[in-house]
Amino acid sequence: MITSYRRLLTQSGVPFLLVVGLIVKLSTPVLSLALLLAAVDRLGSYSAAGFVLTGHALALALCAPLGGRLADRHGARPVLMAYLAAHAVAYGLLLSAHQAGPAAMVGAAVLLGATTPPVGAVIRGSWPRIVPPESLPAAYAVDNAVNEGVFILGPLLVPVLMPAMPADRVVAAAGACLLIGTLLMLASRGVRRAAPVTPAAKAGTRLNRLAGPLTHRPTLVLLVLAAFGTFSFGCLRIATVAAATKFDSPSSAGVLMGLLSAGALVGALGYGSRAWPISGKRLLIVLSLADGAGMLAGAFAPEFLALAVLIAVIGLLTGPRDAVQPTLLAEHAPARYRTEVFAWLNTFMWTGYGLGTAIAGHLTGSDDGGSAAFVAASAVALASAFVAAIAYRPTPPESMRSSARTDARRPDAARTES
Repeated sequence: MITSYRRLLTQSGVPFLLVVGLIVKLSTPVLSLALLLAAVDRLGSYSAAGFVLTGHALALALCAPLGGRLADRHGARPVLMAYLAAHAVAYGLLLSAHQAGPAAMVGAAVLLGATTPPVGAVIRGSWPRIVPPESLPAAYAVDNAVNEGVFILGPLLVPVLMPAMPADRVVAAAGACLLIGTLLMLASRGVRRAAPVTPAAKAGTRLNRLAGPLTHRPTLVLLVLAAFGTFSFGCLRIATVAAATKFDSPSSAGVLMGLLSAGALVGALGYGSRAWPISGKRLLIVLSLADGAGMLAGAFAPEFLALAVLIAVIGLLTGPRDAVQPTLLAEHAPARYRTEVFAWLNTFMWTGYGLGTAIAGHLTGSDDGGSAAFVAASAVALASAFVAAIAYRPTPPESMRSSARTDARRPDAARTES
């Protein structure tokens, strides 16, 4: 386990990129909670505050692919600089809207989400450029582990900061993390080496050109599978709260979600620590089947301790599954869409999570202990295994296709030289 990560960390630019990723990603969970608290404080209504968070999340999810496409077409550096300036203005508008009504705050939150720099997509798209192919699983495993870590740490930072500063300033602090991380990203090796990608010839319908990587079937299937995964995660959010309430300990829902994230962190690092003897497709199927079984068992957990163990095991399965997906995207998605693909990944994941929480919330009654939400999570995980089995047909890795094209040109090159 240590060898693969030692090899990864000795690659030039890797430690710097991981630190930048940590700074940028930490801003998301801190902003989410702090923005809710600030909106409630200003507007005096949880309903209005909910619209603020929904507007921000929807704008972020819908506009993320545009940032990724622009980074692929024009290069990451100029795009990040433009987004950085626009995002700073959006933060200024949000923080200055003290006397404004709900509509103005929702509008500022929408602008904030729409102008979020595509740093996460640029980071994930940079890994194939700075590490060798054999280190990609470890790179994406660490990347996923950082995601899990910040969603454990981020919500804990907000109550620590709140006694020292109001919620508005915590929002500002979260924004400062993102802006600083973006500035650091501009100096990274991954951005310096990210030359603009020449778009493919304008063939096909306008809709196909607009869809971009979504027209590549293996990529689209992987994105849908990622949405299935976050749908199940959204269901688990609701299920753990309902189950904890059934066991007369509502506050322990946070403990259960912490166990889920901790298990996912360990599972992701375990995935990246070794070369697996089966293909990524088969690993996705096996993990999804096991995940579905664990979630179904959660519906019948007889006591809190048994449920806590099951949740930790589910985390151990979701961690490697969530690390396999970006690894496969990096290997098989067309290179001209590398950054945009990971921006779409964010969109699909947020969409799946939103649908999962909404549907599970609708299914969960006041006294059912989350059983319906656990069953819904299990059904979608099992459906994910089925879709992966019948619909995911990976193309040869991009590196192999490039090598094949090079080999095909060699006879002509040889004749020219002779």
